[in-house]
Amino acid sequence: MATSADEPRADEPRLAPLPAEEWDQRLTRVLENSPGGTTEPMNIFATLGRADPELFRRWLGFGGALLDGRLSGRLRELVILRTAFRFDGRYEWAQHVELGTAQGISLGELSALGAPEAPDPAAWAPLELAALRAVDETASAGAVADETWAALAEELDEAALIELLMLVAHYQMLTGVLRSLRIQLEPRAEAVAAQVPGGPAA
Repeated sequence: MATSADEPRADEPRLAPLPAEEWDQRLTRVLENSPGGTTEPMNIFATLGRADPELFRRWLGFGGALLDGRLSGRLRELVILRTAFRFDGRYEWAQHVELGTAQGISLGELSALGAPEAPDPAAWAPLELAALRAVDETASAGAVADETWAALAEELDEAALIELLMLVAHYQMLTGVLRSLRIQLEPRAEAVAAQVPGGPAA
């Protein structure tokens, strides 16, 4: 059993990312195709790669399906970023700032997503507003309210509705795992996040 002298400091990861000599073929491929490549490997993958290989494989598949699902890229990134903010997920926030920008999310919109105020109805399309409210209601009450559900159902089919809920739940889960493991942001991602006012605290 670890003693107090063995415990990592609060600013250190509880599990270190796997060193390059311990990467298997799957992890190597994932890192090669991720921002930073193998030069600045993403700590999320190099750390979660310590999981049971079958669990890691299935998690990659599930996460990949959500990133390439029925929701538009812009709506998906809005939901992920708001979820990362509401559940204090600095790591996922930083990683998705660039992804959101690539989907047409402006700096002003990013700042609004990373602010504690409720989404401004005048600033978002009706579906986007309902999706952001769904995130906020999940964070504050644990479930989406009937009014918000009705607004979502006006524009999304059943499969997309379920996907949206799973997207919120996945990033809620992921932020908790990363925070408990104290997975550290890579310098590249930290620099990107620092360009956006607001967001989860460093």
